Amino acid sequence: MRRLFAPVRPDALARALLALAALCVLVAGFQHARLFHRGYAEVEIIGLLFVMNAIGSTLVVLTLIFERAWLFVLGTLSICVPSLVSIALSHSSGFLGFREGGYDGDALVVVVAEVAAVLLALAGAAKASSTLREAP
Repeated sequence: MRRLFAPVRPDALARALLALAALCVLVAGFQHARLFHRGYAEVEIIGLLFVMNAIGSTLVVLTLIFERAWLFVLGTLSICVPSLVSIALSHSSGFLGFREGGYDGDALVVVVAEVAAVLLALAGAAKASSTLREAP
């Protein structure tokens, strides 16, 4: 558990992958904030989740800025994976009583950003982990 909160300085490639993941997390969080102000504020529970996603995304990126790479990866997965599942449910059977009609440009931006964030964060974590194991 201590390692999760410890500052980590991975090699350049791992840092680049994690930085790209952070950019994707910010894009998805920004989109959620933007959509909140474009009508989702009126949707019970879902509107609050959009705000929480935007705030959480910002906080997760701050963990990377403060060199807590493992916490960043965990945070990215904790925000993006449930968000992707919620989006899929809201476009199929419904999520918390809310059902979307179809995928528009805003939804696609969120989906692409979150899928990319997850993949880049996992790749960055794998690279950082392999680098740290090789150190004496």
